[in-house]
Amino acid sequence: MKRMLCVAILFVMCVATSYGQYNGECWVISGGDTVYKLHANGNADPTVIPNLTQASAAEVNPTDGVTWIAISASNAVFRYDQAAQVPEEEFIQAPPIERPNMISVNPADGTVWVAWLNGASKLSSDGTQILAQIVPQGGNPNVETGRFNVAVNPKDGSVWVADARGPINRYDANGAQIATGPTMQEPKAGIAVDYDGNAWVADSQFNSLIRVSPTGQELVKLEMPSPTSPRVNPKDGSVWVVSSQSMLINLSADGTKMSEFPAGMAVVAITLSPADNGIWVADMLGATFTGEVSKYGTNGTKLFANPIPQPSSVSVGYWEAN
Repeated sequence: MKRMLCVAILFVMCVATSYGQYNGECWVISGGDTVYKLHANGNADPTVIPNLTQASAAEVNPTDGVTWIAISASNAVFRYDQAAQVPEEEFIQAPPIERPNMISVNPADGTVWVAWLNGASKLSSDGTQILAQIVPQGGNPNVETGRFNVAVNPKDGSVWVADARGPINRYDANGAQIATGPTMQEPKAGIAVDYDGNAWVADSQFNSLIRVSPTGQELVKLEMPSPTSPRVNPKDGSVWVVSSQSMLINLSADGTKMSEFPAGMAVVAITLSPADNGIWVADMLGATFTGEVSKYGTNGTKLFANPIPQPSSVSVGYWEAN
């Protein structure tokens, strides 16, 4: 698997036109088998990573452009660095992680947390070591394992872990539990954290969205049709979330609705642009009914759309050093 992917990387690197640090590009998983890179203006980059099997997440570190890719079927997480000086460092496979399904990058030190079949693991910034591991216990036994969500706070390295079986907990940078959050029914539709350590957690199956304090206190609880993919704006603590697979909703930190507009037909994921607060949208259908990735302004204006087959994950990263 690794050899095949490395060959593909080396081939596309020969025709790639952008190197170096992150510059606003959006990384997209398409059809579960290909990773694309889109420039900030929506144009596709020749860099394409094909021949994957069940790619579940691709997350970029905005400080250096390193992209982390989880391949569920291969129990593998890869670190892809376009700016590597030697070929051996361009594409590195991390130690095996069972059925990885979500990645959260800490731009402060380059480490990443990976949600997997029965918990979450922390990888070193070079991708060679597992630094910590969390295997939560308990929860609703009727919900299948393997749907953990993670979100790291780069200010202190702490991480929120939402267990699809119900529990939501906060851990320090070493994986020690430091707060017990509320228990939801199936909190597997996304989690996002702000710099103060508050977390937004979505449960699309039971139509609820909550905000939890760093100490585990429930601050806000909203009923919302099928919320998914919450994304926090660290500047003000507000959150963007998808509702009913078609609406984008912007909520203040206290849960007050500030704006709402339609943004697709089968939206499965969003991410915020660090430069202009624009919202990138992964729509499994789109105008052509085969899939597209689009970008919207905060006022609901559709800025552009790019036909990408069955996009399931989008990432542009966000980090303010101060």
